[in-house]
Formats: sequence, C-alpha cells, structure tokens
Amino acid sequence: MKKTLGHAQAEPRKVVLVVEDEPAIGQLIADAISDEPGYFGIHVAESAAALEATQHVIPDVIVVDVRLPGMSGFELYDRLKKNPQTSNIPVLFETASGVDAIGEFRRRGIATYVKKPFDLNEIVAYVKRLATGPSAGLPPAPAPRPRA
Repeated sequence: MKKTLGHAQAEPRKVVLVVEDEPAIGQLIADAISDEPGYFGIHVAESAAALEATQHVIPDVIVVDVRLPGMSGFELYDRLKKNPQTSNIPVLFETASGVDAIGEFRRRGIATYVKKPFDLNEIVAYVKRLATGPSAGLPPAPAPRPRA
C-alpha cells in the first residue's frame, strides 16, 4: 500500500488547482479542499504557474480568480479550453468583480462562479460537484463528424 504524507492511500485523490494571487486566500481554499477525504488542493499565485502545473499534473478541477496579475483568469480559461489536454477540466471562477465579469461569464458560457466574499463551504461543495460530475475525468470529446 502506497503511503503519501503519512496517510495510507487506497485510491487516488482528486487534484484541485487553485489559482489565486492573494496567498492567504489561495492557501485557505487549497487547505479546505485538502481537508476533504479524497481531495488534494494545490495553490499557485498566477496564470503562468497554472499553465506550467498543467504540463505535469492534469487537475480534476481548477478554481480561478478572475483578476490575476499578468494573464487574467479569463485569458487562462481561454488557453486551457484551447488545449486538448486541459479542455475538459471543470473550472470554478471566483470574483470580486461585478457586472463586467458576469458579462464575460455569459459570453464564454460559464455558469459556475462564486462572488467574493465567498463561503468556503460553498467553494468546497462546488469543487466536489464539479469533480464528480458527468464529465469528470473524461478525455476530451471527439469533434462531431460532418454529415454527408
């Protein structure tokens, strides 16, 4: 039996990547997720680090702040969706932004987001639902074939 971090591990844990530039908030979310049986949260502070992380580990869910230094959460989302390796990863956005962000969510067809200040239990519940949803863990769907 494989041991990880001092715990016996019977089955693989769901990996959740938290992209949040405020260290205390990002670590709080990652720790709350890691406290759930079967889940492991990883915190990174910027979009470039998130893209780098997805080169090594394909997370089951990504939690993304809308406002990030350098590349915004929306730009990160767009890049993840263009990459076949990451295109099916469910994304939960967190935002302190108002109407502007909601307009961007609608334009991209994003329905899953929480507003800051958020309830940590709400984020954990969303993550668990996304990680076990109908598309969780599935490879990208093949493109539909044109009809003759």
